[in-house]
Amino acid sequence: MFTPVNHGGRGESDLPRFRPSSSEERKQADEKDDRTSLNRKLDRSLLLLVKEKIGDQEIWLLPQAEWRTGETLRGTAERALFALSGNCLQVTFLGNAPCGLYKYQYPRAIRTEDWVGDKLFFFKAILQSGDLLQAEKRADHVWVSKGELGDYLKPRYLAQVSRFFMDL
Repeated sequence: MFTPVNHGGRGESDLPRFRPSSSEERKQADEKDDRTSLNRKLDRSLLLLVKEKIGDQEIWLLPQAEWRTGETLRGTAERALFALSGNCLQVTFLGNAPCGLYKYQYPRAIRTEDWVGDKLFFFKAILQSGDLLQAEKRADHVWVSKGELGDYLKPRYLAQVSRFFMDL
């Protein structure tokens, strides 16, 4: 464990010189409102959204993948992120249990007796390093703050997923 006490107080003297990223990079990303950049809104938590083709519509969603028999829910979440980024994102998943759930019914036209709707389970993960801009199969994506989610997500989906997001 690293604390200033363990290292003779060195941490306190280094603190005034700490710079999270160059102010020029941050200024450019914030001025351009470049939502594909991680060098923006560094004082906020950012969430990854990707554009998915659902039926004949393109919709912004949190990354997702279909669960496979024998796979854990967390395993599905890890696979979804890997499919999106390859090895370009190094993340730490927070726990083995989902932090949220979104249930919905299919439109009546495509419902069957066995398939009435679906459930989406959500996991929290913290980005350690990397960026999707480096990914080989780069999807349309944005990094947004909780307050910007409404610019992308459909109202019902937004209402459900907003309940388990914290803006740290």
